[in-house]
Amino acid sequence: MANRPKRPRNGDYEVGYGKPPKQYQFKPGQSGNPKGREKGSRGLKTDLTAELEARMTIRINNEPVSDTRQRLLLRALASRAAAGDVRAASIVIPLIIQVLGIEDRGTDRNKLSQLDQSILDEMLRSLGVEDNEPAASIGDEADLGRSDGEDGKDSDDA
Repeated sequence: MANRPKRPRNGDYEVGYGKPPKQYQFKPGQSGNPKGREKGSRGLKTDLTAELEARMTIRINNEPVSDTRQRLLLRALASRAAAGDVRAASIVIPLIIQVLGIEDRGTDRNKLSQLDQSILDEMLRSLGVEDNEPAASIGDEADLGRSDGEDGKDSDDA
């Protein structure tokens, strides 16, 4: 009974969960954590960003190279991974997938400009090739002008 908070005398305030007695509530302008984090103090994320953005000069093939630490770190890691370092590759590959995604990044290189595509379409039309015909690949029998059995060998006879 002694631990029970006192009820206010006027009876207009209910004490309960999240509702401390008026005498124990923070006064206006008073902080709930007066000895908490100081203004201007930095966290790990801020410090890490500052360190990665700092510039640094290193020597590569006896030539000074100046860049951010982040770029130099990624350059060294990628070089080691490309040279066959399995541990470096095990770091770089998941990083690439996480940042860039898993889609094929080289797909746009094979697209033709509109002008090039129209020139190619006109050339194909002049040769009599339909737009919806699939292009025959090298080694297809359609290229050779023969069908099954015309090459003198019968596939059923062994």
